[in-house]
Amino acid sequence: MIVDLHGRTVLIAGASRGIGAATARLAAEAGARVIVHGRTRSESLRLLARSLDATAIACDGRDEAAVRHAVAGLRVDALICTLGSVQPTPALDGDTEDWVSEFRANVLAPAHFIRAVAPAMRRRGYGRIATVSSIRGRNSLAGSDVTGYSAAKAALENMTVSYAKELAPAVTVNAVAPGFVLTDMSRTWTDAVHAEVGRNLLGRAAQPQEIAGVLTFLISDAASYLTGQTIVVDGGLENRAI
Repeated sequence: MIVDLHGRTVLIAGASRGIGAATARLAAEAGARVIVHGRTRSESLRLLARSLDATAIACDGRDEAAVRHAVAGLRVDALICTLGSVQPTPALDGDTEDWVSEFRANVLAPAHFIRAVAPAMRRRGYGRIATVSSIRGRNSLAGSDVTGYSAAKAALENMTVSYAKELAPAVTVNAVAPGFVLTDMSRTWTDAVHAEVGRNLLGRAAQPQEIAGVLTFLISDAASYLTGQTIVVDGGLENRAI
């Protein structure tokens, strides 16, 4: 199915690298006017914006006032939130601040972008929103070594459904839960993680553009009857785990 985003302006929150950068490139290829966001105006963000003739904005997604200031005056037809972070937090270790940090990065930051752009979408009668969760947010694959992250991603999926209910029918809101993806983070994978990657049905990790393809589909008119869903893109790992 061909994704056509001509005439749409797409904001990718967390576009400096990895899945976000791949999504920005794919959205531009599909004809969208692209806005790329990073926490700072890094060289990678500037180069990406220049290559796509895109607008670049910078702010800390965890700061709602900063997000509202950064997007003020921008028309956004579709929002893709790929921003987030993960820190090892074993189930019985860590402290309250570790948990708060995970929720600020993986739940509040996407919520701040949604709250900043969704009211205008609803007034115009059109909008598409997609968030990025993780297989670690799924019950069968929650990680005991990343407990706070797993809990935060589960909360993000629940929040996605809540926003889908609140913003319907004008705005659709969906999530993608990737499995293991070959991003910068993959360089830190342990032997145990590599072994887990090999257990999915396809026997490999995903390329960032494979996740980007699902995200761009979700913000296109081809997905106009899809909302409140989490699409698992894990090479069949969850099915193998059951």
